[in-house]
Amino acid sequence: MENRNKWLLAIFVFTLGLRLLLAFSVDNLTYDSYYNVRQVESIKDDGLPLFDDDLSYSGRDIRFLPFFDYFMAFFALFLPVLVVAKLIPNILISLLVVLAYFISFKITKNEKASLVSSLIVGILPILFQTNKFGIESLFLPLIFLSIYSFMNIDKKQYMYVYVASFLLLSITSSATILLILGFLIYIVLSFIEYKKINRSEMELILFSVFFYTWMQFIFFKEVLINEGFDFIWQNIPTEIILNYLPRLTILEALVLVGIIPFVTGIYVVYQSLFKSKYRNTLLIISLSVSTTILVWLRVIEFTFSLAFFGVMLAILFSVFFKQILLYLKKTKFSKCQNYLIILTIILIIPSAVIPSISYALNQDTPSDIDIEPFLWIEQNTPKQSGITSTLREGHLVTYYSNRRNFMDDEFSLIEDIEVRFNELNDVYTSSFETQALKIFDKYDQNYIILSDNSKEDYNITAIDYLGANCFEQVYNNQATIYKIKCELKTND
Repeated sequence: MENRNKWLLAIFVFTLGLRLLLAFSVDNLTYDSYYNVRQVESIKDDGLPLFDDDLSYSGRDIRFLPFFDYFMAFFALFLPVLVVAKLIPNILISLLVVLAYFISFKITKNEKASLVSSLIVGILPILFQTNKFGIESLFLPLIFLSIYSFMNIDKKQYMYVYVASFLLLSITSSATILLILGFLIYIVLSFIEYKKINRSEMELILFSVFFYTWMQFIFFKEVLINEGFDFIWQNIPTEIILNYLPRLTILEALVLVGIIPFVTGIYVVYQSLFKSKYRNTLLIISLSVSTTILVWLRVIEFTFSLAFFGVMLAILFSVFFKQILLYLKKTKFSKCQNYLIILTIILIIPSAVIPSISYALNQDTPSDIDIEPFLWIEQNTPKQSGITSTLREGHLVTYYSNRRNFMDDEFSLIEDIEVRFNELNDVYTSSFETQALKIFDKYDQNYIILSDNSKEDYNITAIDYLGANCFEQVYNNQATIYKIKCELKTND
């Protein structure tokens, strides 16, 4: 036991150290992280998040589950918010190492196999979004804590842990539907396999379904009324929702979740459904199936689901590894178990650590040079100015420039979102000055930024109409900023 704890601590420290080294080697957070940074700063200063945001979409209402931001705001009382944004999420993700070990051990009762699984989780490439400040960093540890507690509900204390962790999950992310659907699939698979579900499991599943539904109704009642069942897809424009299935090749996806865990995971799923005696693997398989379904329906983001799926595969690897160890015991190579562990680690570490480091160093983060134009805007433009930028730069406008943006990636409760998104595209791709001025007038915009991001996103080198008299170049460094000087007069 003591030896196990030392190895588990070593894996945790190695994982956390590598993550923090990479996080602080990259200058800034990912583009979408600044939404949560603003929410945390608002809670820290005023005690409330920005449910009414004067800057996003030039003024709008936002409805979201706030626990993540309150949780981070607590640490922001003692540390700068931007330090919290790098430090705390990486600590939380590193805790998956410990949770993966205990879930694996619950399934296999084998310390060596469970330690190998925890190591795989620790260096899983898809988890190395070290500079992303988002709910995933809290959601993933909470959901795996819920899973482990559910596996141990025959012990009273774990029932309380499950209830507490599920309550927190339900006010952290709507992606908790992943767990709900997994439970329902678990019931179906148990019925097919003639495995009885005990009463306490059914009671907790029913409690989870009703409580989750209730919490969603409380927080998103207004969204449901306005958007109907389309609220499930968060009002995301049709073109953007396709990014929930990004252009990853099969090989790229396999590298991010680990080729070895994926191959062995398929084998374990087959064994579990047709031959295995491991009851708890049914729950893991059920959750993996629910993830696949929700991605197919485009209800949850692809990279988020891939992270969850990758941890599941790492846990299932412990089952495979235990079977190999048991097989060796029956052969003349019974004394070679330690060599097998060493060989496995030698195979896993290079195949995972190198992609993990590469993935972390190539995150979609703005450089300090990319941020300079937005800092200039904050210091050199009227406070009520509207700033047009690309979609992914929308949160930079609200955070660094402290100005009204045209659009960002928080789409809920925005009317005519498809029209707005298409008009943003027109601003950057149109050759007609009158068309652009009409859009700027409609959304009360005063400046437009032509950055490297906009050139890359729209495959352009310049915008033709910006050379006209209605646009004055006021900044030209890494990006070019134009002031909109004309209004297009139209008859109502």
